[in-house]
Amino acid sequence: MINYSRIFAMPRSLSLAALAACVFLTAGSIAYSQTPAATDAAGTFKSKCAACHGEDGAGSTLGKRLHAPDLRSKEVQGQSTDALVQIVTKGKNNMPAFGNRLDNDQIQKLVAYIRTFHADASK
Repeated sequence: MINYSRIFAMPRSLSLAALAACVFLTAGSIAYSQTPAATDAAGTFKSKCAACHGEDGAGSTLGKRLHAPDLRSKEVQGQSTDALVQIVTKGKNNMPAFGNRLDNDQIQKLVAYIRTFHADASK
């Protein structure tokens, strides 16, 4: 707990600096704790999927060699959420299973994130 009476007993310039530091630190922790779930899913995608599927879902050079599907395509976007969850969880073809690395909530958020890759952006 911050002892404000001690802060205001300091010379005025130090009091203002200490108060500003408290406000800055509190605002930083509030902003950090309010990170949207989409940011988490984007981070998961970047760390687990982008090496093959590319940042935009179109497929990286490696992914194209491994025949990773374009996540923006009608074929992928047209699949049910349950089907995509199953693919992420159990793997398919050259794609490894992530059910042992991600929990169900992370997989659900990841599939929701994949849905943001629009079919109209595909080639």
